Amino acid sequence: MKKLFVVILLFSFALINGKEKQKYINVTGTSELTVPADQINITVQIKSIALSIEESKNNNDKSLTELLNIIKAAGINTDDIQISPISLGKNYEYKNGERVQNGYFINVDVSILLKDLSKYYELTDKLSLSDNYEITSSGYAVSNYEEQVKNVFEKALKAAKEKAEYMTKTMNVKLGDVLEIDENNLGGGPIPLNAFAKEDFQQSGISGKVTITRSVRVKFAIM
Repeated sequence: MKKLFVVILLFSFALINGKEKQKYINVTGTSELTVPADQINITVQIKSIALSIEESKNNNDKSLTELLNIIKAAGINTDDIQISPISLGKNYEYKNGERVQNGYFINVDVSILLKDLSKYYELTDKLSLSDNYEITSSGYAVSNYEEQVKNVFEKALKAAKEKAEYMTKTMNVKLGDVLEIDENNLGGGPIPLNAFAKEDFQQSGISGKVTITRSVRVKFAIM
């Protein structure tokens, strides 16, 4: 009976010890990389307004054909051009404080991936000659973006580990295994073109940079 009591007592003690909270440390690591851009994403919108849907569609189709000719003349590959589905509807304007229909509109967005930056001014100069086109967005990009993001993540993880190592060393505790890894919601956007005159780039093309920033949270056990 005494032996059974001792066994139960030891087993209960082991369970209590097993339920002890794991000691841990949370650290964050951040890395940032700035690389030269070798691509530009450009979105051009064509909006046509006419008294009838048919006329608006015909005008839009004509402008789209002309735009595609301009793009292809700049040496841009068909695979680097995307045309959105059309959006259409009634168009309104305000007269004497009242909303009045003045025809029908049709919108089409054309996305262009410009891989030869030396063609930038040639392309945008031609687009500016027509009132039918509006550049609604543009931004720098890098062709090996995913590879660069991977490198930045690796450096962020190393930064988190180094931080945990010197913190635990300072506190005279031992760093254990990794318990959790989370990606912080932090991203890097493009940096605008440096302020140089347009003439400086007419021969060599436009230039810019893309900054990629990533941050991670790592939870380490400590002993």
